[in-house]
Amino acid sequence: MVAASAVDSLVLASDSTTTQGGPPGPLGPSVYNTWNSANKVFNLRKTWPIGAMTWGQAAVGGRSIATLAKELRCRFSGERPDHSDWELDPEKYTIAEVADRVKDFFCDELYMKDPAAKEVLGLAVGGFSAGADSAELLVIQMDKTRCVGPDAPFAPGKQGLIWFGQTEAITRLVNGVSSKLGEALEQLDVPKDDVPDYTQKIMGKTGLPLVFPGMPVGETIELAEFLVETTIKFVRFAPGPPTVGGPVEIAAMTRYEGFKWIKRKHHYPQSLNPGGRWP
Repeated sequence: MVAASAVDSLVLASDSTTTQGGPPGPLGPSVYNTWNSANKVFNLRKTWPIGAMTWGQAAVGGRSIATLAKELRCRFSGERPDHSDWELDPEKYTIAEVADRVKDFFCDELYMKDPAAKEVLGLAVGGFSAGADSAELLVIQMDKTRCVGPDAPFAPGKQGLIWFGQTEAITRLVNGVSSKLGEALEQLDVPKDDVPDYTQKIMGKTGLPLVFPGMPVGETIELAEFLVETTIKFVRFAPGPPTVGGPVEIAAMTRYEGFKWIKRKHHYPQSLNPGGRWP
């Protein structure tokens, strides 16, 4: 999963694979199956420039994160009288307010109360606050011991690129080094206390900036798609199960155009459901 901000646009892109895990084996956790039609990118208020993306645990309480995100969207839209205080004011809402509600809903209300929740669940919430010119992104991660965030990986008004899930391919491409560089340096007898400094200096020479302020939204979309597709191919040929794959889904947000789907899979053909309500 990739989030790319060119300041005046924010793009979220994801694969569609989710994994059904099994009990641990001699080589680690086993995989019963992989499914390639999961939804990991969501609009949190129809047409408004507010979106979210998820990784890690795919369901809570027997319901997929995609289904739960629709319930949250109903609250934000004022469709749940018992949560009328969650309705977003189009003149005043902020991405920070939205992210706090996402945390309340997914972490406090659902995840922490689900005895079956075991894996890390991550959520990136982003878009444009009411009247704001710059995109924002906030990240929330939870496990059975705590919920961390919402935290900003880069400040409003600054360009940024961040990736989640299976990160090795993009880490190598963007940073110019493997995520295992620190481990390798220690094995080469670099003093442990010096490893972080060495790592930062090496990445300063090998890293490659890919997102810039004011970068056209078209190129920002193409970059996010390229990075997700690269991850899919990397995982396909690397040892292990195909835990990244399926169709790539992409959403773009700007202040003036709102939330727009660029690529999306439809399970229910519109020709068979004329006038139906689309997710």
